[in-house]
Amino acid sequence: MTITHRYLALLPALLLAGCATTPATPKAATRPATAATAESAPATADQSKNLRKGMSASEIRALWGEPLATHTGKEPGESILVYYFDVLTTQRMIAATVIERLAVDPISGETRMVTEPVLSPQKVTVTQTIVLQLLDDKLVSWARQLGEQRSFN
Repeated sequence: MTITHRYLALLPALLLAGCATTPATPKAATRPATAATAESAPATADQSKNLRKGMSASEIRALWGEPLATHTGKEPGESILVYYFDVLTTQRMIAATVIERLAVDPISGETRMVTEPVLSPQKVTVTQTIVLQLLDDKLVSWARQLGEQRSFN
């Protein structure tokens, strides 16, 4: 078995070994949670399913904690609450660069140059921003946006 074949055989194991995930964590400001105020803990991705029209700002804050940002709207009595969550963080191996090296062709026995990838770990974080629109302190609509941040370790 040539070196190239050994690398190709190990490639799936390296890709799988580099993957790890962590649970969703909110980026919104947090309040200390006590046994008596357990529902004032910040929101998780699952709690975002609990939104319903007509909720008051205090009900939303009790469920999700303090928003990342609050804005006044253009209309009288309108306010905007912005929440930000890390939905998923994972690490994977990607081909960051390539190198050329000499290799022996297993069939012909000839020496030739081959290009091989050089793998580097990359951290990928999927984020979710939720913007809530309240009118006269009642939830009237919301929008969700997914984003992605990538960085090399």
